[in-house]
Amino acid sequence: MFNSFLKVCFMFLPALSILTAANSAEVFAEAEKYSVRVYVTTTVALESSQRGSGQGSGFIVQIDKNDGYAYVATCEHVIGDGICNAQISFKDGERIEAEPIYIDPVYDFGMIRFRLDEPGVPSDIKVAKLGNSDNLKIGDRVGTFGHPSGIEFSGTEGIVSSTTNSPPQGTGKFIQTDAPINPGNSGGPLILMKKGAIIGINAATSGQGIGWSLAINQVKPLIDKVISGDLPYTGHVGWMGFDINEITPARATESFLTNFPEDVRKAILITTVAPGNVADTAGVKPGDVVYAINGTIPVDEADYMVMMKDLADKVCTLTVSRFGEKKNFDLKAADRAADRPKEYISVAGMVVQPMSRSLQYWYDMDSSAVYVADVEEESAAASWGAYPGPVRAVAVGGTYYRITSFDGFWQAVKDLKPGDPIEMFYGMERIRSIVKVVYYDELEVPERHDVTVP
Repeated sequence: MFNSFLKVCFMFLPALSILTAANSAEVFAEAEKYSVRVYVTTTVALESSQRGSGQGSGFIVQIDKNDGYAYVATCEHVIGDGICNAQISFKDGERIEAEPIYIDPVYDFGMIRFRLDEPGVPSDIKVAKLGNSDNLKIGDRVGTFGHPSGIEFSGTEGIVSSTTNSPPQGTGKFIQTDAPINPGNSGGPLILMKKGAIIGINAATSGQGIGWSLAINQVKPLIDKVISGDLPYTGHVGWMGFDINEITPARATESFLTNFPEDVRKAILITTVAPGNVADTAGVKPGDVVYAINGTIPVDEADYMVMMKDLADKVCTLTVSRFGEKKNFDLKAADRAADRPKEYISVAGMVVQPMSRSLQYWYDMDSSAVYVADVEEESAAASWGAYPGPVRAVAVGGTYYRITSFDGFWQAVKDLKPGDPIEMFYGMERIRSIVKVVYYDELEVPERHDVTVP
């Protein structure tokens, strides 16, 4: 009897395999119609890590023929926290101009849009079906779709490994999967294969077989608000003028004499305080432990960041523990979005901007410098070895200009002609390197641009 049962099972196994393969093929064929490849070039940066060109993935969440746009969901780190130029492409298609319309640096979520009448937009594009990420079970079969390591429109499969774990320093609710998530997959869909519905946005990997996707239910309300116009391009996050690290509650007690309630998973240690900022002026010190904000105790760094999202440009009460003694500070949290430079200069394939406050803090410099935010591939600047970084001086036509302002840099370079050399003096406290650049392409003449934010 048992042998007969086994024979029946083995008879159906090939059929089941064929059905599974057919289902996968259909799901990924649909994904090709709503998935896009995202190309980004940084225009201005807030921090040194935000620079250069990058790529990622995204998927269409709305097609509005009335306003003539298709709306794409992706990750904030694909678009970047600064200001960028964006393009998208479909399979075997040309690049299409796109427009970043929303970023959320707390949840690592962003949106862009493109016009439906742009040349190269296929006629059969579709809106992705969004599923329910709250009803997942460990073992559910899922697929990722995107552009891993530059490979276009590639699908892979795996399972849901966990619905309760989160990546290091991840904020919000995540889905853990063993489906491969590689560079280039970021912003692409995590698909529940049995329904062909998107249940996550691929965000990160923390090791072989450990991938992370932002749960789609967390951002569904944001998607609706962005499309309706009720949620403008923001990126607003409060910053009180200090950097933090997570430590265990046990270490907070042992090293800093601070006790927390049992539900606190990680304590927030203040590691550095920016000189002259609101926290420094108020008396906050490195080594202080954040105990509460407006009376609420953050349970970990992710919880702290969610609080900061609602405090941009607002006054709050920061409670710290200084070796067991509680101290309250009334601080107005700065809005990091307001720190974005308002203009930039393009010259010889370089994008040059003022030093934002974050960049000044990062490099321990003042505003008497400029920052090379991007060097375009195959440009004159790239061929001569220019690179992103702070520039303190330039030499043009045999004249040395010590940079004291962004306008001063413009005055030095605005009359450059094709064939004229410019020497860039990189460095912080001292000049670290000198790069000579000569351009010949009329398209690389110096131009000054205003930064426009949707």
